[in-house]
Amino acid sequence: MDDHWGREPGPETNTVVRRAGIFLLFLAGYFLLGIAGLQLQSAQTGITPVWPASGFAFAIVYWFGLTQAIAILPAMLALGWVLGVPLEVAAISAIGSMLEAAVPAYLLRRAGIDPGLRHLRDALLFVVLGPILGPVLSATTGSIAFQMLGASEFDPVRLWLLWWLGNSIGFLVAGGFGLVIVARRSIRFGGRALFELATACGIVIVVTVAGLLQVVNITSSLVLYLLIPVFVLVAQRGDQVPVMMLGMVAIGVMLLSAAWLPDESLAQTDLGILYLDVSLLWVVVFTGMMISSARHEMYAREQVSWLVNHDPLTRLVNRHAFMNHLEEVLQRARPETSHVLLFLDLDRFKDLNDAEGHRAGDQVLREVGVLLGQEVRAEDTLARLGGDEFAVILEDCSLLDACSIAENIRGAVQRYEYRGAKGIHRVEVSIGLSLLVHGQTSPEDALHDADSACYEAKHAGRNRVWVQPESRRRTDV
Repeated sequence: MDDHWGREPGPETNTVVRRAGIFLLFLAGYFLLGIAGLQLQSAQTGITPVWPASGFAFAIVYWFGLTQAIAILPAMLALGWVLGVPLEVAAISAIGSMLEAAVPAYLLRRAGIDPGLRHLRDALLFVVLGPILGPVLSATTGSIAFQMLGASEFDPVRLWLLWWLGNSIGFLVAGGFGLVIVARRSIRFGGRALFELATACGIVIVVTVAGLLQVVNITSSLVLYLLIPVFVLVAQRGDQVPVMMLGMVAIGVMLLSAAWLPDESLAQTDLGILYLDVSLLWVVVFTGMMISSARHEMYAREQVSWLVNHDPLTRLVNRHAFMNHLEEVLQRARPETSHVLLFLDLDRFKDLNDAEGHRAGDQVLREVGVLLGQEVRAEDTLARLGGDEFAVILEDCSLLDACSIAENIRGAVQRYEYRGAKGIHRVEVSIGLSLLVHGQTSPEDALHDADSACYEAKHAGRNRVWVQPESRRRTDV
C-alpha cells in the first residue's frame, strides 16, 4: 500500500497553499488598512478622506489574479461590524470595492501597460482606469447602499464625492506604489540618490505636518503647496519609485494626524479644508508621476540617440558618426586649411585577447580609448571603428603637429600594460596619417589612404607612425 503521508507536496498543492496564503494576507492587510483609514472618518458620514485599502486591493488583484478580490468581502464585513454598519450595507459596499479593484486590474492588463509606469501612456492609463474610474464603482455602489438602507442621512452627492475622493487618493498612492515596487523587483539607490530621497521624505513630513496643524483654515492648503517643488525635483530622475514613496509618506502622515487633528476638522457637514488638502495631495502625486514618466521617456530617447552615434564599449564616437563627420570636414576643406586623419590599429592585441579572454580584451579597449582621449585635443574627433581599430580627425592641424600628436599616442600606448591572470601584457599601436585636402572625393577614400599608411607602418615593423606618401608630397607643394 502506498504511503501517501510521506510524499512531497505536488505543484498543485503548492499553488493552492500559496493562493490561500495570499488570500489570508490580503484579507488581514485590507482590514488593517481599513482601520487605519477610518481614523480620519467624518463624524457625520462615516466616510474617510483617505482609504489606502483601495490601492492595496488593486495591487494584490493585479499581481495575483482577479479571484483574490473575494477577500474584500469578509474584510469589509469585519470593518462593518467594527463600525456598527448594517450587514447589508457592508456587503453591498464590499461588492463595489471588489469591482473597484478587479475592473481596473483587468482593463490595465488587457491594455498591456508597463506596471513600472515608466512611460507616459502607461501612467495616464493607470490614472484614468484606476484612481478615476475604479472609485466611481465603489462610491456609486456604497452611496446607493447607504441611502437605500437608511444608513446615512448625509447629502448623497457629497457622500459620493467624499467616498470617491478617499478611495481615489488611496488608489493613486498605494495602488501606484504596489505596481511600481513589484515591477521594480529590487530597489537599489546610490549613496547620493538615497541621501536625496531621505531629505525629500523629511521635507514632505515637515510640510505635511505643518499643513495639517493649520487644517481649520485655508493656510493648511497654502502650506501643502510646498510639496509641489519637492515632488517635481524627485520626479526629474525619471523613476516612479521615489515619487510613490513620497506619496506614501504623505499619506502616512495624514493617517497619523488623526491623533492631533481638532474635532471640528472631521465634524463637518460640508467638504472642509481637510478634503481640500487631500485633493491637493492627489494633484501633487499625479504631477510627480507624469513628470517622472515624461523624464524617463526623454532619457530613453537620449540613450537611443547616443547609441546611434557612439560605441557602447569605449563610449567613443562609432564608425557611422565618424564617417559622417569626416564627410563634413572634407566638404569644408579649403586649400588654405590643413586637416589630418589618423588610422590606428593595435599591435599584439590578439595575443592578449587569446591569452586572457574577451572580457580582458574589452577592458583593454576601454582603457586604451581613455589613453587616446588624453592625447588628442578637445576639438579633435576620436572614434572606435571596430575591433581594435581607432581613428582621429585632427582639424586645423598641420602635418608636423599631427605627427607629434601621433607619436605621443604611440608612446602612451607603448607604456600601457595590462596585468591579467596569465601575466603582464603590453600592446602597441601602428598609426597611419593622411592629409585631408580640398577636392578629395569621399570619406571612404580618405579613410583608405590612412588605412594604407597604417598597413605600411605594420609592414615596416609595427609600433610606429607612418605618413601616407601623397600627404608628404602635398605638404611640400
